[in-house]
Amino acid sequence: MDKTNFWKTKAGALTIGFILAMLSFIIILFGIKMNSETVENFGLIVVIVAVLISPIKVFILDKRSKKED
Repeated sequence: MDKTNFWKTKAGALTIGFILAMLSFIIILFGIKMNSETVENFGLIVVIVAVLISPIKVFILDKRSKKED
């Protein structure tokens, strides 16, 4: 029986994306409180990464690994 690590599945990628989205919310609020546009922009970048994790994994990384098999 082939056991796949949870973090290497699509559900794992979505979980990582959710955790990053929640973390970015905290970063953006911290940036607003500090009145720091740099921290707010970092939070925005984290949101973008969180949104793009699953599509990049499914459509790029998984297809690339299937071609190698």
